[in-house]
Amino acid sequence: MMLNKFTFVHCTNLWCLHQSLTSRELVRLLGEDRFKLCLFGTMNENLFLLGHDESTPDYKWIVGPPRSLSDVERLSQIVCDADVAVLGACPREVMVARAETGKLTLIMSERIHKTPIPWWRWMDPRFHRGLMKYRSVANRENVHYLAMGAYAAEDVRDIGAYGNRLWTWAYLPEVASQSPQPRTNVKMRILWVGRMLDLKRVDLLLNAVANIFHEPTFGRLDVVGAGPEKERLHGLARQLGLGEKCIFHEPVSPAKVRELMRQSDVYVLPSNRHEGWGAVANEAMSEGAVLVANEQAGAARVLIDHGRTGFLFEDDNVASLTAILQNLLADAALRETVRQAAWQEMQQVWHPRVGAERLVSLCQGLLGQIPMPVYKNGLCSRSGEKRI
Repeated sequence: MMLNKFTFVHCTNLWCLHQSLTSRELVRLLGEDRFKLCLFGTMNENLFLLGHDESTPDYKWIVGPPRSLSDVERLSQIVCDADVAVLGACPREVMVARAETGKLTLIMSERIHKTPIPWWRWMDPRFHRGLMKYRSVANRENVHYLAMGAYAAEDVRDIGAYGNRLWTWAYLPEVASQSPQPRTNVKMRILWVGRMLDLKRVDLLLNAVANIFHEPTFGRLDVVGAGPEKERLHGLARQLGLGEKCIFHEPVSPAKVRELMRQSDVYVLPSNRHEGWGAVANEAMSEGAVLVANEQAGAARVLIDHGRTGFLFEDDNVASLTAILQNLLADAALRETVRQAAWQEMQQVWHPRVGAERLVSLCQGLLGQIPMPVYKNGLCSRSGEKRI
């Protein structure tokens, strides 16, 4: 890939498996001396409980997290000096200072309205002052938006931010290098992994499984994780009479999660709109588990071409989820077709290598170094439309 090199900084809160591979690819393209990953936070306890490694690699292109005010000032200067900056998690004052440089700045986030804004909030002067501050940064011509999730672009359009400077982005975990091996088992296995929170809506999955677990081709549901909803979910499984058809497991390492996905036929992501992305969606599609997702989860409408690379069910609708699972239960050939198509999609469109290459090309285009690239779908395509 030929390019006029530029200095590039990415701001985030911590070293994260779901973003680290893209960083490494950017280093490959730009060189270690032209890329910086600035960390402004520390390991989230929930990620640690789910098996993520707390340590940060000792690479010269990683800076932070800050331990003093002078460290924050140093990181801020690095951000302001770069030719291109992608701002995920960073202090507001750093974001404002960067935008005021006039240099190319891309603000990256999941949807900002995970909870619908009540009508009366629009009448609150404090809310309007907050919007004005956000727009003062977002509506500068040098500031663009990397929308993570199907509804992220809609949310910023609703508040009059960024104009048409909206681009599709995503978390990009590792994609399996080999295509999924054909599944020879007769009975269908379903998997869910995560933090047991109300927003994850595991109860929807349990209720849907209760409608199909008596079928002779149903194997079992594996539920992996821990959290405040754990006891309630155990109680619901008992109430529904799932017995040995629903097995609960303690949290496991990310590597073990990928192994479980390879051993499963279907992965269900039942999370509601509070799930800004859901990187397990990428992982499941990569490892050959057919993804069935709540259409309100951030990643769902971005990653899934319904019926081809996965399936979308209606939010809070057990019947909708049940119908999809019944269809998959009855058609092993369909499962095989979809899982192979999903893996191809992850390889060709949602791979960290593809993401880094497209992002660099987009920045080159915005800097005027090359003609603007046009991507019809996927990473760095124009954002703002739901995938149907």
